[in-house]
Amino acid sequence: MPVAQVAERTALSATPVSRRIKRLEDDGVILGYQPVLNARRLGFELDAYVLINLDGHSDANISRFEQAIQDNAYVIACHAVTGDMDYLVHVIARDVEHLSQITLKSLVRIPGVRDVKSIIVLETIKDARALPLE
Repeated sequence: MPVAQVAERTALSATPVSRRIKRLEDDGVILGYQPVLNARRLGFELDAYVLINLDGHSDANISRFEQAIQDNAYVIACHAVTGDMDYLVHVIARDVEHLSQITLKSLVRIPGVRDVKSIIVLETIKDARALPLE
């Protein structure tokens, strides 16, 4: 949203709004700006979550895994999690065959990976980008 529009909505002039936005950026509250892309329009029809367990938790094993995840363009998010699995990996793919290639030729082959389980998204009910500001 342009600064002028924010200023109008907040009943402030553009200068204080610009200063406040700059302060939020400097304080690390606003981390950056990026477009929200439509994955389907770009040919990625399939959304999946892959649960991964490592066979050991040495620093080298974790570092190798995390670097391989960083290098994989089809992994759009990865979280270390509690519970039965070590990581929750969000993957986009063109179709089921492409997901199979990503999983079997990439994720399963990362040294130290023990178990992999995939969950395919059938329908997205909510995909909020905004954070609740209470």
